[in-house]
Amino acid sequence: MNVETSENTNLKDLVEKLKLEISSLKTEKDNLRLENSKLTLEKDNLKLENSNLTLEKEELLALIYDQEKAFNDLLKKSLTLKEKYNLHRTKPFVKKNERIKEVVINEVEETIKKDRKPTGRKKGGTNFKNTNLEALVTKIKYEDPIFSEDINVSSLTLVSQKERYVVETIPASISITKIIKRTYKCPKTNKFYYPLSNEVFPGSILTPSFASYIAYHKYELGIPFHHLESHLSNTLKMDISKQLMSVWMKNISYKLEPLFLKMKADLKNNNVKVIHADETTLVVSKKPLEEINRKYSYVYVFSTSFYDKPINIYEFHESRKIDQVSAWLNDYGGYLVCDDYKGYSKLKKNNPNIKLQRCFAHVRRKFTDLLKALPEKERPKTVSYEIVGLINKLFHFEALYKREKLTASVIKENRNKEHLPILNKLKELIFNTAPSPNSLLEKALNYTKNIWSELITYLDYPYLEISNNLAERAVKPFVINRKVFMTSGSYAGAIYTTKLFSIIRTALINNLCVEKYLTYVLENIDELPINELLPYSDKLPKNLRVTIKVR
Repeated sequence: MNVETSENTNLKDLVEKLKLEISSLKTEKDNLRLENSKLTLEKDNLKLENSNLTLEKEELLALIYDQEKAFNDLLKKSLTLKEKYNLHRTKPFVKKNERIKEVVINEVEETIKKDRKPTGRKKGGTNFKNTNLEALVTKIKYEDPIFSEDINVSSLTLVSQKERYVVETIPASISITKIIKRTYKCPKTNKFYYPLSNEVFPGSILTPSFASYIAYHKYELGIPFHHLESHLSNTLKMDISKQLMSVWMKNISYKLEPLFLKMKADLKNNNVKVIHADETTLVVSKKPLEEINRKYSYVYVFSTSFYDKPINIYEFHESRKIDQVSAWLNDYGGYLVCDDYKGYSKLKKNNPNIKLQRCFAHVRRKFTDLLKALPEKERPKTVSYEIVGLINKLFHFEALYKREKLTASVIKENRNKEHLPILNKLKELIFNTAPSPNSLLEKALNYTKNIWSELITYLDYPYLEISNNLAERAVKPFVINRKVFMTSGSYAGAIYTTKLFSIIRTALINNLCVEKYLTYVLENIDELPINELLPYSDKLPKNLRVTIKVR
């Protein structure tokens, strides 16, 4: 009986213990449910916050696009007058009885090698031997050593002084400063005190303002060194040869190399991962013997989209081999908006992370050219007329999206809803039309067929444009200058030119006064971080900016 009672007691205890454990597990389960509910709520809140941030980012990018597009449209209007203006601006530099001869875009002598670093001024040089700099001096500046407070300067003896001259530009004029570097000696200790120099171009007549003056007139206004030489000699009484100015520009390109490289890096790492690309020809007059039969060399332009800080990079290459000139894009993971040049296909093959968006404007142009050859009454009866009409509808919708400042998500949704029916009709016409063999229509259709899959990349990525007009517009200023200069003097000269042209054009599209900006950069290139000197930096002084008035 006692044994049985003991067993019952143990059993009851076990049951109670199990009940307690079950109760504890239920409590733990409820706690887990509550914690899971909190985590779910937190997750939902994070999703909502992320969604709001994404929407805010898209709205901000839409605003950036709208502002950049508006500013670019203003530049486009001014560009239509630029060619006439440059030729008109050149007239004061040319004698009335002299025709504007074919001159070169960069007269750096062929003896200047690409890998040769700039050197200081040679002692005993013959530059300015025919210029009376002393007669042009407007002020004198003394360079003295920096003395500590315990030095009695009046007790020192002036033992030597070296004189030299520098040229500085003031709007519409120049000034000559005579610099006298004075060295002192202490009679008691025989210790010498030498002045320290922090000049950008040590020992040279060149100053940041004068360098900017020449660069601006050469690369923005399009005044050849040949005529700048005459202008400085006849108007400003300065005897400066075009060869010397060429060397100065080469030295500036070396000085600004860190700025150029940072701009390229920023272009590659832009916010929306979109780069526009185009190319144009350039004749080089003095080539190496192994390249003597090459007719054309090429200049490539790479540009950010309207969704990013405006950057234009110009790069020269002896041939059209884009895989060499754009090796810096080998690790680029993004989109390239371009024309049908096969080099871009090779770039994509070398780097599968690149996706191409071909240009619908180029396609439209093929069929528009066919229509121009027909009488106006006959045009509506042709397949080319129907194709052009469908492509125009695509551009109409694109303009509508931008005018309404739609966000990327909405643009993607609208494109797939409104563009797809048009694209399906267009594809049917392109692939099912049977043109006459070897006709211009057949060539236009085959052109479109070959790039069709890369014409519709934009459907999956709303930050893409359906045309490459942005890059074409960026390459036009170089083409305008090329029309004035015709050729480049050497490969090395073309490389220096495109680097400086990149910085100058990027300064212009960022609403900067080129002369003031270049002067500021050259004065601070060794003092401030490169990030603060970029043409699109918000650290730049406000007085470097140009106010554009819209009428």
